[in-house]
Amino acid sequence: MDRLRRVSSAVTIVLGVALSLSGLPTHQTSALGTETINLVDVRLVAQNFNVLAGTQFRFTVDVLDATVRNQLEQDPTTTLRITVFAPVTTREQVRSITEGAEPVRELAVADLRLIQLAQTETNNFTAFLSSTARTNSLLLTDDGVYPIQISFMRDGQPVSKLNTFVNFYNSSTQTSRLPIAIASTVTTPLALAPNGTIVISGATRKKLANLAQSLESGGTPLSVQVSPEILDGLAQSTQPVDIDLLTRLQTAFSNHDLLRAPFVPFDPSSAQRTGRINDFLQLQSLGDEIIELRNGDKNLSTNIWFSNVLIDADGTELLHDFNVHTVVLTPQAAAKIGALDNYAKPYRISSDVALRTTDPLYATALTSNQRNPVITAYSLAAELLMQRQEIADGGGVMSSNFVILSTTTGAPIDAKLLAPLAIAIDRAPQLRLRALSSIPRANSETTLVKIPRSNRVDVSVAGKASDSLADELASTSLMLPTDAPQHAAWTTTRLVMLDDRLSGENFASYFKGFRNQLRLLRISVRVPRSLSFTLGERKSDLRLQLRNSAAVDLTVSVEISSAKLQFPDKDRVITVPANGTIDLVIPVVARASGRFPIEVVLYTPDGLVQAGQRVQLTARVAAIAGLGLVVSGASALVLLAWWLSHWRTNRRKSATKKHPAIG
Repeated sequence: MDRLRRVSSAVTIVLGVALSLSGLPTHQTSALGTETINLVDVRLVAQNFNVLAGTQFRFTVDVLDATVRNQLEQDPTTTLRITVFAPVTTREQVRSITEGAEPVRELAVADLRLIQLAQTETNNFTAFLSSTARTNSLLLTDDGVYPIQISFMRDGQPVSKLNTFVNFYNSSTQTSRLPIAIASTVTTPLALAPNGTIVISGATRKKLANLAQSLESGGTPLSVQVSPEILDGLAQSTQPVDIDLLTRLQTAFSNHDLLRAPFVPFDPSSAQRTGRINDFLQLQSLGDEIIELRNGDKNLSTNIWFSNVLIDADGTELLHDFNVHTVVLTPQAAAKIGALDNYAKPYRISSDVALRTTDPLYATALTSNQRNPVITAYSLAAELLMQRQEIADGGGVMSSNFVILSTTTGAPIDAKLLAPLAIAIDRAPQLRLRALSSIPRANSETTLVKIPRSNRVDVSVAGKASDSLADELASTSLMLPTDAPQHAAWTTTRLVMLDDRLSGENFASYFKGFRNQLRLLRISVRVPRSLSFTLGERKSDLRLQLRNSAAVDLTVSVEISSAKLQFPDKDRVITVPANGTIDLVIPVVARASGRFPIEVVLYTPDGLVQAGQRVQLTARVAAIAGLGLVVSGASALVLLAWWLSHWRTNRRKSATKKHPAIG
């Protein structure tokens, strides 16, 4: 019976350890004396991954359940066991141990009672172990990446187990370093709403705040691509929280690598094929301008194009014209290309543009929702060290290789994983964290890969619709002073409509919103309705008041017409002050007396676009008596002159007939 109980207990422990390693929660218990305890759910909180000979090892672990932690502390048999195993030599070994396989060949073991552990303010346990002393130590001599197993023990049996790695090295070791870049692209909704206002959601603010935190806590330099449109939106926002967030981001950017991007996403492959190159030029120029403004003292690097969508040969041709020599694709964007034989070396899309992407195995680890992100970080760092060793063993030149780390889609890496990973890489003497923009150019011997055609989007559809507003925009803009803020705002709005992420419905909303912005400005200048004028003389002045409800001076062309009135002065372009009125004095010549309608129409200064609704006014001409006498007298004189002329002609003909010479 006792034997059966011991076997049952051992099986329970083994199952619990297996479940712990698999990352699944467990509610099994192990019998320890008279009390039972849940198998311990432990997380690795921190460690020093890079350990120089002669310095200490440090491991900090957290027991998540406070009740279990108290039971461990009260049990005098509880110890924390740190075991070091033979160094790994391949990437496959690292992944296998990370997935739960037992490391091989135990080299050293250190058992520490809980009283020997330091405890943090959050009740985490920290073990310090010497690399040289005889007690409480892990004695290592050779450089290498060593698997480390951390276990809580009770009565000599493990109730938890974690596998991690350390990079042990001697200071005298000199080695070439493998360059590594950590890259991400931040995707956010448009800040500019269809009505021209700035709208930044709470979700967008949270995403950008998380980015700022990652940049503030990670190693440097990290490479990040942020849509210039959202940065411009933060700058244009009237919300203090947005201004503070932009300031925080801008400070963080100064220590990192802010990558180039168009003002809004715009597929270069489609732009090249459909002849929308000028649109791409405008979007790229504005994007460069905004990034330069937020990039600190660093110069913007124009030679790298980081993309989460596939760039084909057409897109590469366009990008080359914009000084791009390397296209970096996320694994999602590069999926249609197929597997590459070595993700550290460059490939070529064309004779002038290189291709790089992230190893999908790294991307999967960086994308997955990790139960223990710190262990994932150090496992990845260990695998990178093995990749470097494989390059060295194969006779490769370290400086011509370049490893890029990103998630599958390029989305930012979770900060809990990113911070320890970046620090581990940054401090490893065999690795070097570099900016993505520092990737060397590929040479003519670089392998050429075939890129499939990208048919994701047709940017010409939105481009042609945008073109249809060009004349209306140009005419309406003439109403404004040259320094009016609407010029920049409308340019931005038109470019936002080119965002290739917009659905047909969303594009229609922006198109309608933009036209409405133009229309609202044009109708800001009005002529009061239901006005009547009295003209006391044939020649008189008509006084017309114009009102401007806009916060900027506006210039309009005034056209007046009437069937019974003449307007000698045809040039009537007038500027109406902001939020004010102005009287327009118009010379008038009456052609008749009575009450006559007058039609007033406002146009843009070039006369091509109507600026508001037609307004009909009324004029009463009171000078009919004098005017009638003049007209009657003139008519009588004309009639008399015609009668005299006719009479003289007839007399002349009669005299000719009676002349003696005519027989």
